[in-house]
Amino acid sequence: MTYRAWNTKEVDRAALKELTAAIAQQNTEELENQSMDDGPWSEEKYRSVFAAQQKEAGLLAGILAARGITDPAEALTLLAGEEDLSDPMLLTDMDKACARILRAIDEGETIVVFGDYDVDGVTATALLYQHLKGMGASAKCMLPSREGDGYGLSKNAIQSIYDKGCRLIVTVDNGISAVEEAAFAASLGIDLIITDHHLPHESLPQAVAIVDPRRADDHSPFKGLCGAGVAFKLCAALDGCPPEEMLEYCGDLAAVGTVADVMPLTGENRTIVKAGLRQLQNTDRPGFCALLEEVGLAGRPVTAENVSYAIAPRINAAGRMDSAVTALQLVLCEDEDRAEELAHKLTDINSQRQETEMEIVRAAQELLDAEPERLEDRVILLWGRDWHPGVIGIVASRLVEKTGRPVIVVSVDEHGEGKGSGRSVQGFNLHECIASCADILLRFGGHAMAAGLSVREEDLPALRQRLNDWAARECPVLRTPPLECDLSVHLDRLTVESVRRLDQLAPYGADNPSPVFVLEKAVVEGVYAVSEGKHSRLRLRQGNASLYAVWFGMHPEQVPYAAGDVVDAAVSLSVYDSARGPQLSGRILELHPAGLGNIAAEQAALVQALRRGAPLTPEQKEAVAPERSHIITVYRELQARRWHAEDLQPLFAKLGEENTGKTLVAVAALEQVGLITVADRGGAKFWELVPATGKKNLADAPILKCLEDR
Repeated sequence: MTYRAWNTKEVDRAALKELTAAIAQQNTEELENQSMDDGPWSEEKYRSVFAAQQKEAGLLAGILAARGITDPAEALTLLAGEEDLSDPMLLTDMDKACARILRAIDEGETIVVFGDYDVDGVTATALLYQHLKGMGASAKCMLPSREGDGYGLSKNAIQSIYDKGCRLIVTVDNGISAVEEAAFAASLGIDLIITDHHLPHESLPQAVAIVDPRRADDHSPFKGLCGAGVAFKLCAALDGCPPEEMLEYCGDLAAVGTVADVMPLTGENRTIVKAGLRQLQNTDRPGFCALLEEVGLAGRPVTAENVSYAIAPRINAAGRMDSAVTALQLVLCEDEDRAEELAHKLTDINSQRQETEMEIVRAAQELLDAEPERLEDRVILLWGRDWHPGVIGIVASRLVEKTGRPVIVVSVDEHGEGKGSGRSVQGFNLHECIASCADILLRFGGHAMAAGLSVREEDLPALRQRLNDWAARECPVLRTPPLECDLSVHLDRLTVESVRRLDQLAPYGADNPSPVFVLEKAVVEGVYAVSEGKHSRLRLRQGNASLYAVWFGMHPEQVPYAAGDVVDAAVSLSVYDSARGPQLSGRILELHPAGLGNIAAEQAALVQALRRGAPLTPEQKEAVAPERSHIITVYRELQARRWHAEDLQPLFAKLGEENTGKTLVAVAALEQVGLITVADRGGAKFWELVPATGKKNLADAPILKCLEDR
């Protein structure tokens, strides 16, 4: 298990009091205005309602204060979710893009909208294409295929467009890096307008206009737009209207693209997504209606989380497994029966994607089981024959979650070429790591957190070594980013209404995560199976109040806590309607013994680094080097009861948090000399003693030899 620290934010009490009063005052005034038919309130009634609103607003104000939003005016603007959208014409080259497109419309030229195969690319394509058609333009749209064309604009696509007599291409969600392709288009006499949101390279492509908020010379105020967001701004500029007026026509497409592309849900994006989700909930697009029905959201509130976990995967699956054209057809579809058919097809494709993904996950796990030394690598590189290239990125993400380390998954084709997709962790620049191996790669690209590469099969072992050599030099101790917690709360002081008020902070997503609360010194009253044991539900009590909280992906046998244990729990909170009325519910994010601090995570990171051959300082070695007596103590603890192998935090708490590193080294040494082993019991892994077969010498343990020179 990767242990990590918890970071609970400090809250300024004076700011909290002021925020609570401001929110309560606004809510009270709104309630008074709604009841003006009965006449103005008396001072006594106003004070009574204000006091009640203060009580319910405290939790919401606490979250705002914890996140650094202490100015009441800023807080009220954020809660309203109505930040102004900036003038589209502030984007560099927007005037040139509009002038060329409007000329094409006037002269009857065919405009080709060229998108991408992911959700952002599909929604951006649909958004611009529909708007151009609505303006009377002769427009076509085109998407690349992941396997046949690869990402972005290609020379083959440009040639095909030229052969069909089209002379104007407008890219959406791509094109900023297409320097060679743009030059090729120019050589054929094709005008190119690029709209994108990715970071440009040093040289910009040759184009009539390049609209990208991340251009170095762009001075528009908001840089967080996705491809669909930039297309949305282009449509508003073409109409010459304030962008707010465009929200009712295409805010839903811009919102889906923004959420799916994991863009920050702050600033202008927050306004776009809030409006877009409202529109999506009451959509008149047959395609979205059918998709919402397919995923069971018809007639229910649609949230950013719904988009992320139900809608976006189905749209994305088309581009991963088949053709993104299927998803585009659904979004553009105007026939209800056809839309229903396409929505069901996307669900089938997504199911295929999930099955294929799990097959590769199982194959990757078999590799790790067969070669456990791979788990000691700083960068885990796995490869297999004919793994579907459309899902290896998702597999890499799953393995990052499981191992807490950067992971690259490579699919090798019949020609011996491997195409890989990697995902990283905060603090480790995967792109720089891969770039250090450029001489043995065919191609590579990406950024710090995600990157791709192509490599010959025979070079994969060398690549594994080179990646890890770079990681050992540049990042010897890989520290897991802390779990960011907002507030420590007590169940006695929570109410259904105060938790409901948190909905004002939605939509949740990148840069605006769902609030995380800490329940300190909560007593575990019971552990129950959910969904045939796939998940667990814990009953936690603080004082006179209790809460049921689900721990997803955790089988009851895997839970290292029993009734009566006192824990600190990091949870998210929600409200559900039960037969007894609205009730509070929790979701467990992490759990550890009450009072266990961040020293355990820091020392665990040092031990992980040690096991991967990192050169620790003498001080670091001293912090994790156990005396023989401590190793004996650990052995006796493992002998006395069954300890969970995948979560030793209860053992850390018992033997002293300051001894965490020594405890982990002791466990590793005992395993290395064959005195203990991991056994699977009922779906959970436990440490068990190995029957003695002769004398074992602890000094032979490799991990202890690494600590001898200090």
